[in-house]
Amino acid sequence: MRQRPEQLFPGVKTIISLAWPYQLSKLIDQNSAAKALIAGYTTGVDYHLVLPAKLEQLKNFIKILLDQKINGQAFTDSAPILEREIASRAGLGWIGKNSCLISPDIGSAFLLAELFIDYALQPDQPFSHDRCGSCHRCIDACPTGCIQNDRTIDSSRCISYLTIENKGLIPEDLAPLLGKWLFGCDICQTVCPWNKTKNEAPNQSGAPSMSEEEVKNILILSEEEFTNRFKHSALFRAKRKGFQRNALVWLGNNGKSEISAFIENFVHQTTDPDLISSAIWAIKKLNPK
Repeated sequence: MRQRPEQLFPGVKTIISLAWPYQLSKLIDQNSAAKALIAGYTTGVDYHLVLPAKLEQLKNFIKILLDQKINGQAFTDSAPILEREIASRAGLGWIGKNSCLISPDIGSAFLLAELFIDYALQPDQPFSHDRCGSCHRCIDACPTGCIQNDRTIDSSRCISYLTIENKGLIPEDLAPLLGKWLFGCDICQTVCPWNKTKNEAPNQSGAPSMSEEEVKNILILSEEEFTNRFKHSALFRAKRKGFQRNALVWLGNNGKSEISAFIENFVHQTTDPDLISSAIWAIKKLNPK
């Protein structure tokens, strides 16, 4: 299905690829002991709730512009689509060594979305130049070594995967390498030269972060409280259990030994074996023998 768009939207004749910029966390913030870091794309309302309406506006604009009846369907990270390949063929950029699509105009800090329509538009020229050159900063900077030399990602070692899509434990050999990251990771993008001067996003005041106290509060949220707080945020993707697991690992990596009592109390309040294991790991990390 990834290579057969007509199975997703029968009658499709054109795929319009869009890039929605966001603001990355800054390197200075990544070195701040006081902050729990969160991937920049989570700023504001969940993009899954924002971009479909933008794509609908675009479809209506095309209808008016061409004075044609046009049917279409929007996709926002919601179907098996080769998003980066389509975007590159549409001329938006090239796929970098960190596997991100990189635009020479706006860098790589953007979300991709697609509009499938049943009207044939003149295609843009594919982006045919690889501008990574001999640079390997992303490979060198990745704390877990998940970026491979063949431009693939070992997702089992990727901090973004481990803290978002991974539903189980974070392996003990990788947990210390998460450092200050609570949800997602921007490292391979913040070190990329293509993002140095081009990372500006509309209606965003900066990448999100949390204080230690806010991280601790995650552990005492009920299911209902968690849903009410995060249901309109991309952070909801990790679900309450995943976010609490991340909080425990973050506290183990960045907290002080005095937090151990707080974590021990959490152990007595939960029955989830993965969370108990994560809590025990954090306590041991805070109190090395």
